[in-house]
Amino acid sequence: MAEAPAGEVVIRVRGEFEREVPAERGTANLLVLAQGAEPGPVRARVEADAAAALADVRGRHDPESGPVRRYVVGQVRTSVQQPSHKGRPRPAVYHASVSISVEFDDVARLGDWLSSLGAIEGVTVQGIGWDLATEHRRELERAVRQEALRQARERAQDYADALDLGPVRPRLVADVGLLGTHPGPSARAVGLSFAAAPESSGDGLGELLRPDDVTVQATVEAEFTV
Repeated sequence: MAEAPAGEVVIRVRGEFEREVPAERGTANLLVLAQGAEPGPVRARVEADAAAALADVRGRHDPESGPVRRYVVGQVRTSVQQPSHKGRPRPAVYHASVSISVEFDDVARLGDWLSSLGAIEGVTVQGIGWDLATEHRRELERAVRQEALRQARERAQDYADALDLGPVRPRLVADVGLLGTHPGPSARAVGLSFAAAPESSGDGLGELLRPDDVTVQATVEAEFTV
């Protein structure tokens, strides 16, 4: 890093800014499970439950216009458990499972779909990841980066004003992530919240599910001289 000219004061600051916006997309991660005494029927049950869960998904799948932007179905995994009781072997228990991931660009439709899965006994919702549309995310990241830099300049000017040094001039600006210590602009999904459903709403998950906002944040480091 170059030395500042003699007589100049270097002010080093960090600027941070974040913005919270409603989630626009949700990715549900499911696990379909079955177990039983015979491997064939167990595998068949998992495949049938997975097909039932995806019945509406395939018809709604459109990578460009949604509402299902993407879905992934894993390989069926099988295992066998040989239980015992007081040292005596008991009949084997066969297990089968398959993972499913489905991305919706409409939060309400995602809730409706999850609600419909209640009729399928072997399906478990393991979690939901919330995100923004790609272009909107890029726009927000750009705006947040710029605001973080403005915050850094304001902070540097506050120091300069306290010392009666006059207006600051930018000398160096760096993404904190490039310096190997902290991440740059990012988006994180902030958990889930569940609101009590009205009595007339039925028992569907689509009525209970309420995504929290997605937080887009940026941090920059900067040097100013006076």
